[in-house]
Amino acid sequence: MTSALAGMGRLLQRDERNSNYPLPKLETDRTHRFWSVGAVLDQGDSPMCVGYAGFGWLIGGPVINRPNFTPADLYHWAQANDEWPGTDYDGSSTLGLMKALKAKNYIGEYRWATDAETLVAWVLEKGPVLVGTNWYRDMFTPHNKTGFIEPIGDNDGGHEWRIVGADRRKHCPNGTQGAVRMVNSWGKEWGEMGRAWIAFDDLDKLIKEDGEAVTVTELKVANIEGPLVA
Repeated sequence: MTSALAGMGRLLQRDERNSNYPLPKLETDRTHRFWSVGAVLDQGDSPMCVGYAGFGWLIGGPVINRPNFTPADLYHWAQANDEWPGTDYDGSSTLGLMKALKAKNYIGEYRWATDAETLVAWVLEKGPVLVGTNWYRDMFTPHNKTGFIEPIGDNDGGHEWRIVGADRRKHCPNGTQGAVRMVNSWGKEWGEMGRAWIAFDDLDKLIKEDGEAVTVTELKVANIEGPLVA
């Protein structure tokens, strides 16, 4: 898969107030844990990764929502809540997504991780995390033997994706140990049924270079429910 075939669309929206809401640093003895994905979605070549990643996060574990709206709806709501006026542009931000989810009463307070270790501990103990990062050329195609993606090559833009698991024991192609399991929004044909691995140190690099990682301390089921949109 190349960048010409894969939709992305995450835009960076900086807000210094995010630093006032750090994700708690947890201590854990767990070495590995994986959460229910819910469904592997496919945004096609659209710029709606923010809506698709957010929707996937809602329908996955540990708290499962059944929204009566679509990923495209969530994308447009994120645009309505991000910093750019109107809708005559492609993409939206992680912050716009979280503001939209809060406005729709799916979440309360959301918190930000600024390093991989904080994120990994949260995934091992509490649940998945949404991530918006730069997306490098080699990340479009997971390695066919290891299932890893690495931030190598040209920076082709921004992308939003889900982290649904972590394994401190996983041996990585770069010689390190420890990796997260990510789910993309490019359908089941991508990677390993829509999934790939990313080494902890590569994740840390992505977060610290204009990346964002966000989740909530308690995800609730909204009052509005309907059929699952896959």
